[in-house]
Amino acid sequence: MRVLLLLFGLLLMPSLLSAQGRDFPPKLIVQITVDQLRADLLDRFSTDFTEGGFQLLMSQGVWYRDAEHRHSNTETVVGHTTLSTGADPAVHGLVANNYRDSQLPQAPVVQNTSGNQEVVLDVSDALHFATQDPAAPVLFPDGSFSAPKDGRSPKDLLVTTIGDELRLSRGAAAKIFGVSMKDRAAIGATGHAGTAFWYSTSQSTFVSSLFYLDAYPQWVQDWTAQQLPATYSGGAWTRLRPEQSYSFAAYDDQPWEKNYTGWGIIFADHLYPATADPLYQAFLQTSPAADELTLSFAKALIAGASLGTDAVTDYLAISLNSVDYVGHTFGPSSLEAEDNLKRLDAQLAELFDYLDAVVGLDRTLVVLSADHGATEVPGYLNARLRTNVQLFDYSKVEQMPAIRRFKRKHGITEAISSYTSPWIYMQQEPLRAAGADVAQARHLIAKTLRAMPGVAVVFHKGKIASGAVPDTHFGRAVTANFLASRAGDLYPLLSPGWFMLDPDPLAGASQHGSPYAYARHVPLFFMGPGIAAQTVYRKVQTVDVAPTIASYARTRMPSGTTGQLLPEVLGR
Repeated sequence: MRVLLLLFGLLLMPSLLSAQGRDFPPKLIVQITVDQLRADLLDRFSTDFTEGGFQLLMSQGVWYRDAEHRHSNTETVVGHTTLSTGADPAVHGLVANNYRDSQLPQAPVVQNTSGNQEVVLDVSDALHFATQDPAAPVLFPDGSFSAPKDGRSPKDLLVTTIGDELRLSRGAAAKIFGVSMKDRAAIGATGHAGTAFWYSTSQSTFVSSLFYLDAYPQWVQDWTAQQLPATYSGGAWTRLRPEQSYSFAAYDDQPWEKNYTGWGIIFADHLYPATADPLYQAFLQTSPAADELTLSFAKALIAGASLGTDAVTDYLAISLNSVDYVGHTFGPSSLEAEDNLKRLDAQLAELFDYLDAVVGLDRTLVVLSADHGATEVPGYLNARLRTNVQLFDYSKVEQMPAIRRFKRKHGITEAISSYTSPWIYMQQEPLRAAGADVAQARHLIAKTLRAMPGVAVVFHKGKIASGAVPDTHFGRAVTANFLASRAGDLYPLLSPGWFMLDPDPLAGASQHGSPYAYARHVPLFFMGPGIAAQTVYRKVQTVDVAPTIASYARTRMPSGTTGQLLPEVLGR
């Protein structure tokens, strides 16, 4: 009798869950990460939003209005990976877009583009791209592959993602994918299982690497054959809505915007050139076209891979990057940023309509957040608020009198330090060759920095490693971002609004990467079957996203998760 009652209960459970409005488990999980979507922009630019885009999430899902990243280095790969793993970068390992790694494995032997074997040197005193993997060359559409230095994989990712856990618990039947214009975003969001796709400007299509696959399925070949990126040539990026819909309609031409030749800072000048133009692909990315292409590929992926069509939960990570490209170029307070967000809203409405038609929104969990926010362009702040925010030029550090005296004393003519976000690295070789004390030089750099305008605090690697940092927001944020083998010598935090001057002439007008509110405060939405619509003002953190998805999907939590379950999503 007990066995019969147990069987009856198991048979009844799906019906009970369905009656409560929840299809258990969801057919598809779609985790959308909007690159650089600062939380306040949704309110600021919401005039004429459609009912089916952000408004659908706001009215039908749980909207967490005080969500934040708790790590200090708010960069792309760091945020995407935190959202997919529920782990701080100190745990998941992808602590920056670029870093030095003292524990890099032995240089692998791989095949080069000619099919011959070669050893790839990748040493610990060289900068290492977060998803770089010489053993996993990029696969090109014609069957050839990239040089080893351009190889990409999640080998540096130390924990599992949501996609990984679905594969482990559901087996090969669980289809796991990720897509982005950026390789580090696609890989950080997808993880080790499934397949990550990213856009190649040289190939003008989305690609992957030999880590994930050795041949492209037909649906990818069909999308590439359409040559959609080329169709923008001869067209223009124009305003989506009437002029009165825009807060920045009267501020189209702002002197602090980045004026790239051929693209301009006035809307009328945003003309897509011929595809042969060296900057054609860059202009596609610095416009709504980047998200249009990404979402077109995502829809082809959903159809081609038959996502959400069987009893096993599938997972798709979509990273949308136009907000980031446009924000870097024109700043988050610009007419271009405003129009781009209105277009993204319309694009999301089309995606949600597509998901509803193909899978059913009543069988799909949609999660949307951002990898980071952004600071304002210093010129904008200074003009509007009469502040004195500036860019910090790190090259001037070694021109300070104390550093120059130290170098003269030891006969050093080279630089003794360098900055690559977020770390300052001491240049060991010239110091040791001159018989100079590295620790003394490090202390001198830190002391010099602390006396310079625009520097808020400087953390020492050894102090972070030993836990000897203040129990403040800054101290906790830097600790959450710290992995000793992937750390530099000194971690400087600049004053609010300041960011490092990038000597690259193509560098953007705005940046991110700090633990201030404008960089860490991001939107967070959950929408799906059984989730009651509500707005929540309690502070939550982005490490809470992955464990909540895992609990909703009834799978094991990613291995590095330290976040909390969000009860509003789980009906508790």
